[in-house]
Amino acid sequence: MRGTARLSLLMVAAALVAGCNRADTDYFPLSGGKTWDYEIRRIIKGEKHLQRLLLTSFPPVVIDGIEYFPQARLDDRVGVFTRTGDGIVRVNHGNGPGLPVLPAELKPNVTWHAPGRILFLEVTGAFHFTFQERKKQTIDLDYEIEAMDDTVVVAAGRFANCMRVKSSGSISGGAALQEFLGISFVRIEQTEWYAPGVGLVKRVRKESTTPADWNNDYEQELVALEG
Repeated sequence: MRGTARLSLLMVAAALVAGCNRADTDYFPLSGGKTWDYEIRRIIKGEKHLQRLLLTSFPPVVIDGIEYFPQARLDDRVGVFTRTGDGIVRVNHGNGPGLPVLPAELKPNVTWHAPGRILFLEVTGAFHFTFQERKKQTIDLDYEIEAMDDTVVVAAGRFANCMRVKSSGSISGGAALQEFLGISFVRIEQTEWYAPGVGLVKRVRKESTTPADWNNDYEQELVALEG
């Protein structure tokens, strides 16, 4: 079965599969029946942007012996995750290699690499070509687990024993970024906190551009968790 058809079957099957959810105790729960409600705050060019993000997980689906875990957003985008010997991976819809989310070994000083999106491009909307560039423009980030015992307080409550993950990376601006936004360089510095049995509870991110016109101060925090 081709990769695109396989993923299409996965989305349909996920909506039909019912069953009991197992209790997740890891830092990225994958079982179905959970909904994460996040508030996202951005400051770009001095302007504040407020957004709510809802993620809902579906029961796992097994295809060719591999267990897949879909998560849907309100804008109809669906992310599909799986577990491998290297950790949790997000399935690439283009049949390329999966994107590492968290490694199998979770302890301080563990490192890994993964490409990421440039988030300020989501709210510019100025030029059609900028959005085309957004689809392919990624930035390689270096990740490191810094601690496993942080306490984080967000709108959803107080979470102990959180895992703190730091990541950073930089890239020269692509042709479209330079032509339409005048950006020659982008640097990202990000810190994320994951609570056991809950998942991501907070993300703080700084996207710095050269020139600084499109600097993006980004904060994401958990407001509520159901399931």
